Parts: sequence; C-alpha cells; structure tokens
Amino acid sequence: MGDQGVTREIVINRKLPCEVTFVVGERTFKGTSMHFSERGMLVICKNPAPLNAKGKMTLSFPGFSNPVELVGEVVWTNIYGPGDSLSPKGMGIRFVNIDKEQERLLSELAAQYEAHGNIYACYYA
Repeated sequence: MGDQGVTREIVINRKLPCEVTFVVGERTFKGTSMHFSERGMLVICKNPAPLNAKGKMTLSFPGFSNPVELVGEVVWTNIYGPGDSLSPKGMGIRFVNIDKEQERLLSELAAQYEAHGNIYACYYA
C-alpha cells in the first residue's frame, strides 16, 4: 500500500512532453519535447526535417487548451545517431520572429520542465 503512494506521486509530479508538429511546405514532421527555452527546442523524433528547413510549428502542452504557434528553423539534426542522451535522434529548432508574449510564456513553461538546467540548449540556441 505504501509503494502505491510513492508511485502515484512520481507519476503526478512527472511532466508529460510537449507534442510538436513542424510543417515545411507539404511535409509534416511530428515529435515531442521536454527540452526547450524561449529561443528554441530539441524535438525528439524518428524522421527530422532537413537542416536549415523553415516552417510553422504547433506546440501542444499538456493541460493547455490552445496550442502555441510559431515559426522555426532547423539548426541541428540527427537521423543516424543512436538516439541516446548524448546524441538524441531528432532536430534542434530555433524560433524565428517570436513575439514578447510567446517568449514570456515559453520561458515560464521551460522553467517548469527544467530540473537541473537544460543540457540540450546547445542543439537549438
């Protein structure tokens, strides 16, 4: 009985990832992210968009009824790596022309996701 309380607490306190949709022309790329800032994000996905691709992003955060819509540019990509914590499989996207309100919102959300700083910022900053 005591173990159930600990397990439930861990699940409740664990953040669910942001669902990411990135549209470049006719192609749609989907992934998730738990590593982001007001400047960009690391999107974990099997099939990342090509380097330097620009497109429309939709970020759906758990508990939010409205998604955040932005424009982003792929600044890092990894399709062939092992997909481990040192070489995540996905893409780093830098946000383009973000307005102050979106910047503030993303900064506040990022603070909730980061436990010990964001070691993956080098992939999108």
